Amino acid sequence: MNTKNRTVITANQHVLIRLPSEGTKIVELRPSGVVSLGKFGSFLVDGVLGYPFGQSFEIVEGQDVKPILSLQHSSDPKDVSEEPEGDLNKEELTKMFSENNQNIIDIGSKIQKLTNDDIEELKKSGATSSIGQHIIDQMIAGHEGFDKKTLFSQQKYLRRKQQKFLRRFTVEYLGSSQMLQYYIDKDLPRVIDLSEESLGLLMTYGNVRPGGNYLLIDETGGVVLYAMLERMGGEGQVVLVHENEHVNIIALRHAGYSEEYINRMVKTIDYLQFLEPENEKINWEDKSEEELAEMKSSKREQYEKRRERATAINSVIETVQNGNFDALISVSTLHQPTLLPRILDTVGGSRPIVIYNQYKELLLETQHVLTKDKRVLAPSIFETRVRPYQTIPGRMHPLMTMRGGGGYILWGTKVIPQEGITAVGRGISKRKREESPATDATDS
Repeated sequence: MNTKNRTVITANQHVLIRLPSEGTKIVELRPSGVVSLGKFGSFLVDGVLGYPFGQSFEIVEGQDVKPILSLQHSSDPKDVSEEPEGDLNKEELTKMFSENNQNIIDIGSKIQKLTNDDIEELKKSGATSSIGQHIIDQMIAGHEGFDKKTLFSQQKYLRRKQQKFLRRFTVEYLGSSQMLQYYIDKDLPRVIDLSEESLGLLMTYGNVRPGGNYLLIDETGGVVLYAMLERMGGEGQVVLVHENEHVNIIALRHAGYSEEYINRMVKTIDYLQFLEPENEKINWEDKSEEELAEMKSSKREQYEKRRERATAINSVIETVQNGNFDALISVSTLHQPTLLPRILDTVGGSRPIVIYNQYKELLLETQHVLTKDKRVLAPSIFETRVRPYQTIPGRMHPLMTMRGGGGYILWGTKVIPQEGITAVGRGISKRKREESPATDATDS
């Protein structure tokens, strides 16, 4: 079983680095290595090893790091009672503030006494977070309208400057949610506008669990597959259907799973092999020991590779022919109303069918097709959205802007229709009772 440490930062593992600017970066922690964070500097990998995931760090002199409470607070977590050296005292920061922002006049950079040249000179004096904090202190001190801001506005202003000048970062475990967040920030079309909430619905409605046998169509580069493997915990199997010559699961390069582990858990098959198994199955006969002994080493290597390929293809085709998958999960841009009727029979009875699409109209068309098909019970369309909130002590309100979209989920239950059975309900029984008095009167 290929397991990863999910609680402690260890070497030779991919992690998610969260920066003060709210940007993210996936890096591999190689022992004695150095990780570059662009304008935020570089740090030695050995300095973060052994700490729990979620720990924040601050880059100090050179490439060394020290643990801190969070990206906004630089106190050492081992001694939270001490006042952070170099940070602006919070009481000094908030002792003067306005009840509202009505006295603020927007006159651009004229309200700030500290010029860009002054900031550049301060940057040249050092490359640590203490210099960044000093720049923030000077900017606040030189801001003529800072005391006219509300407490909430002061906190927002401080946070923006911290995001720009502080050399801090947080190391997080690279789970499926973090990987999806990374691709949403870097390459949204790759994940077909999939949101974290929709990914959670896929896993829940698909009943993904250890030991399951699942049929998957994944066009997110392996992000959905990674989420399934994370839930399955090394037990079960995923048959991944793809339309190209080679399957695209590039996201798994960050997963840290070995090739042997992926080959055991994931079986791939293209649409032609899936839809026409009789024509695509390879007729293979093993050569005898005498024939193998006469072959040259190079020829024998080619023979072994062809044999492994034929065995793998025939094995997955037989798996599909046997069917009885525990769920069908589809995250694809293909036209589902055309595709689904041809693959539904491979899913076992009373098993979930879960379809994702970024457009509701296409799922409505799919829903109408499945309703007429009778093999999927009560196909329903769902959408979920979680609105982020921003808070300070004593105040909370939702963010005014957030990413739209996130897609829609169609969920239904695969059933096996039985021909020749008529449902008997209360209506028939009632008619029989109404007819029986008349029959008795005639007999008498």
